[in-house]
Amino acid sequence: MTGRHTRHDPAADGTLDSLVVLVAESLGYGCRAVAGDVVLLEGPTRLHVGMRDLRQIARLVPRDDWPALVSDHITTLTTALEEPLDLSDFDVAQHLLRTRLYQSAADIGGLAARPFAPGLIEAVVVDTPTAVRTVTAQEAAGWPVSGDALFMLGRANVRADGPLRLEEHDLGQVRVAVLSGWTAYTATHLAWLEEYLHLGPHGALVTVPNRSLVIVHPLRSSDPSPRARYRAAASASHELHSHAQHAYEEGPGSLSPHVYWWRAGQMDRLDLRYQDGTVVLPEGFAAAVVGSASRSERAEPL
Repeated sequence: MTGRHTRHDPAADGTLDSLVVLVAESLGYGCRAVAGDVVLLEGPTRLHVGMRDLRQIARLVPRDDWPALVSDHITTLTTALEEPLDLSDFDVAQHLLRTRLYQSAADIGGLAARPFAPGLIEAVVVDTPTAVRTVTAQEAAGWPVSGDALFMLGRANVRADGPLRLEEHDLGQVRVAVLSGWTAYTATHLAWLEEYLHLGPHGALVTVPNRSLVIVHPLRSSDPSPRARYRAAASASHELHSHAQHAYEEGPGSLSPHVYWWRAGQMDRLDLRYQDGTVVLPEGFAAAVVGSASRSERAEPL
């Protein structure tokens, strides 16, 4: 599902970093590296460039295209900030609003954002033809819509953009549904996951490794044996976890390498651990989804 060919590894040398400095200086910005694999540009305004995402994008194109890629990326970012959109007219602004998921670490304070799931936030953004940028709480305070109503508006605009593509695939021996699309808002669709799939009382295992991909394994096992149910849930957790870690590293737009338990609209992160190469499910999850299984049954290798 993510078998993209890596032409060059952008982290193998400093070429991409040098290109960022070169383009930024040509636009009147100075550069310095800061924590979190980020480059801070300082000039007419200040902005952060996430090098992780840029390297992930660079892996998808030939090395000869890197100068054009970096130039377009930096120019788009600086233009969006230097020519800020007037958001004071809410009648105009409301049609540009969306909600988008980010890693919790992206919330450096002051954003119109709220927790979505462990490690993830949902932020209000403005989507223009040239760029997507987050909305600050100060900007949102001037609008006639606030709180939950603002997020509902952003979600409604994402839904109005159209549904995602839904396909079924096999991860090892595990059948999964894959939601994908060329949009920055794929993960937002988790808010109405039940409109894509019929999910029973146990919900589903979910991964959201990057901004364009959601993988779902509905928990529907009707096997009467607790041992069989445990093994099925453990196998699915292992396969989704392995794939999520790879897709998270590959990107672009990395979100989370973890597996989540989705039920009734809520997402809880499964803190999986491995014992002698075998997945051990969190006890609360196992008790709710599997029922009673003896320790020896849980420890049986997959």
